[in-house]
Amino acid sequence: MRSLFLKIFLYFLLILILVSSAVVVLTYFRDQEFPPLAHQDFAQKAVAEYGRKAIRAFEDDGMGEVDKLAERLLVKSGIHFLLSDSNGQPLTNHRVPRRMQHMIQRTLQTGEVVFPMAGSRNGLASAVQSPSGQTYFVAISLPDRPPSRDLVKGITHGFLGWRLLLLLAITAVVCYFLARSLTSPISRLRQATRKFAAGDLSVRIGHQVKGKNELAELAHDFDEMAGKIEASVETQKNLLRDISHELRSPLTRLGIALEMARQQDHSALPSKSLDRIELEAERMNTMIGQLLNLTRLESSTSAEPFQEFDLRGLLADLVADANYEAETRQCTVTYKAPEVIVYFGSYNLLAQALENVIRNAIKYTADNSTVSVDLSRTTEQLTIQVTDQGTGVPDAALVKLFEPFYRVAAARDRQSGGTGIGLAIAERAVKLHSGTISATNLPTGGLLIEIILPIAS
Repeated sequence: MRSLFLKIFLYFLLILILVSSAVVVLTYFRDQEFPPLAHQDFAQKAVAEYGRKAIRAFEDDGMGEVDKLAERLLVKSGIHFLLSDSNGQPLTNHRVPRRMQHMIQRTLQTGEVVFPMAGSRNGLASAVQSPSGQTYFVAISLPDRPPSRDLVKGITHGFLGWRLLLLLAITAVVCYFLARSLTSPISRLRQATRKFAAGDLSVRIGHQVKGKNELAELAHDFDEMAGKIEASVETQKNLLRDISHELRSPLTRLGIALEMARQQDHSALPSKSLDRIELEAERMNTMIGQLLNLTRLESSTSAEPFQEFDLRGLLADLVADANYEAETRQCTVTYKAPEVIVYFGSYNLLAQALENVIRNAIKYTADNSTVSVDLSRTTEQLTIQVTDQGTGVPDAALVKLFEPFYRVAAARDRQSGGTGIGLAIAERAVKLHSGTISATNLPTGGLLIEIILPIAS
């Protein structure tokens, strides 16, 4: 049995059938039990009714007719019957059970209805007066358990008949829909998983599973997982496409430089072509190194250790190096920070991220301008702001600045020498520290890059 639906359905139905059967059998056995002492009046009237019939048969036709009456009662109801005279002598031609004879003797002594001792067979005995005034004694004994034919008859007739069948039919329908409600989301999840494995990364099932139960949560978790995998695969495709495009340009220039070197006079040093080859090779080496760093950060497998270090000192060193580079454009990098800020994180990752942001600001700020680096802190976070005095970027491009290989065509083109990976590396490194990085155009012109790092409590 491989179907989970069929298993659940049959288990529910089997439990209901067993419970219903137990209730039916217990109820039937309870109804067959002899009435308790609280019902002595009713029991005595029942014995008197049996007794009058037997007395009438005896006085009219003798003991033979009494035996026939007792046999009919035994066959029909499983009840043993005994009629005795006023002296306790049995009025029957058959052997008398000692227990029933004992019940007659007790009634003869007390003159009351005699109930059996606890744990003995159900029965009672009582004195009965005939219409002629003669006293007789009647004893009846019920069977220990109902005959099997009576049990089957009781179950298949009356309330325990068609009503029971109707009840079972209703419970079967309820079990069917209950089992279906449990297994249907699992079947949908299985179909979605198969489609996903076949390459359909856009499949989602959260809208098909309603409610707030565990299965609905599982469906939403599947959608979240599928969305992340789809985004990751799409990112990898875009990255591969961009890498192919970016590497094609320097390779093309390398080919041109080599062809020019071959065409030059061998007696003359082809320095211009060799310089171009060296430049393009260096660009490719830089790009490959950045791609390796980006891949390592995106896969969250960075093994860089986290430790406490002076973030203010780190930024001071980066600003000093940046000032040396900014002198070629007559620019200045200013720095403002508190005295000492101790931060727990990866020194190398943050150094690389901050260096990329600062060098990017120097590259696109106006000549003879200033790049500002400000570090501040609160009780919960650190804020690093890097501001340039360039032309800024279009508002639509602000959210794309941190995508790999993205450039703004007006300013950040390939002629600037960048690869479009630096800010992407910075964004991944900041995320590994549970921080955020954003870009904003300033009203006065220029671009503001803001990094917020939470402080661990």
